[in-house]
Parts: sequence; structure tokens; C-alpha cells
Amino acid sequence: MKKMSWGTGITIVIVLFLIVTIGQAIAIHVFIDYDLVVEEYYEADLKYQTQIDKVERTNALSDRLKIKLINQFIEFDFPSIFEDKAISGFIHFYKPSNDLLDKTQAVKLNEDNKMFFATNELKTGLWKVKVNWEVNGIEYYNEKLLMVP
Repeated sequence: MKKMSWGTGITIVIVLFLIVTIGQAIAIHVFIDYDLVVEEYYEADLKYQTQIDKVERTNALSDRLKIKLINQFIEFDFPSIFEDKAISGFIHFYKPSNDLLDKTQAVKLNEDNKMFFATNELKTGLWKVKVNWEVNGIEYYNEKLLMVP
């Protein structure tokens, strides 16, 4: 039986190292899901200034939208300075861990400027609630993180 030279041994070790490294890179690329937060990120970036304006208008209000988790419901208490019929918009429930669970709900207020959304329609965990609403053509925006039990 012949002995292997040290040059052959080093070459084998380097080739094995490269195979393992390339194999890991391919496995990571294939098995990790690269979800974008927003599919059309460029268009979303262009609309960012409008979003900043909405947030500034919302922060300037004397009475703000309150979002609370009460038992099995999420309560949206809109500012009483506006009439319930004048308020319209959409509520987007964003699940950071899985964008397939996202939901959008139209704003439908009762006579007390409140809306209730049942949490049984949402999976347990962290949710980002984004409320885009408007009154007489003036747009507002609120956002809150909620932990749904």
C-alpha cells in the first residue's frame, strides 16, 4: 500500500471544504424564503412623503384614534371631533412573520365613532395594525403593534 503525499492530502481537504461551503450556500438560497415587505418597493418609496404628511396631520389632531385590544375584539375608537358618517378608510392587519395571513377591512363605524374587529379572524401572535382613514378628503394614518392572544 502506497502512502499519500502531503500535497494530495491538502488538495483533498481544500476540495472538500469548497464542496461543503458551496453546498451550504446553495441550501441556504433554496430553502430560505425571501419575502419582501412590499412587492412594489420602488413605488412605495415614492409614496413615502405622502405617508409622512398623513402621520403629521394625525399627530396634529387634538383627539386621536385609539386602538385597544379588549377581550376577543380590537376596538377602534375614532376621534369624536368628526362625524361617524364622514369617516372612511381601510384597516390593514399585517402579520410580519407571514404575509399570507394579512387582512384588509373597510372602516365601518357605529354611532359612537367606534368599530370592533373580532380577533378570532386573526392568528395568535404579533400584528401591525395600519389604519388609513380620511375625513372630507383629508387623509390620516395610524399604526399600532398588537399581540393577539
